Amino acid sequence: MKKQLSLFTVVMVTICVSLIIFGCQTAKKVSPEEAVTAQVNKFAEAMKAKNLDGVMAVFSEKFEHYEWGDKAGAREFLQQAIDVGYLDGLEIDLSKMQIKLEGSTATVYPIDIKGNFGSTTVELVFTNENGNWLVTGLDASDI
Repeated sequence: MKKQLSLFTVVMVTICVSLIIFGCQTAKKVSPEEAVTAQVNKFAEAMKAKNLDGVMAVFSEKFEHYEWGDKAGAREFLQQAIDVGYLDGLEIDLSKMQIKLEGSTATVYPIDIKGNFGSTTVELVFTNENGNWLVTGLDASDI
């Protein structure tokens, strides 16, 4: 009986300590700015790697563009740019980038991009869709 009580006590203490340790390890809450910055970094890295699937993973199904239309149109445009070598040696400068938050929308500007096509400054519009910031708009000057 004493052994069972001792074993029970050890098990209960172990469970309590585990609950305390894991309970204290709360997930760090990410600010909207941090989440958007992470998405911009994913976008930039995927663009430099000419990883079209990676780029499009950051785009919302609700993406709209005055020239490309929707997400499928953006994909087609970027695929053509890759095919003709416009993204070869791409340089993306995020050093001046600023994020402007307005509710569930974030505007990121300027993103300076240089490549075989020349150079452009890009503005990305992100929308928070169920906790995930996705590109819903894009404006690029000089393309």
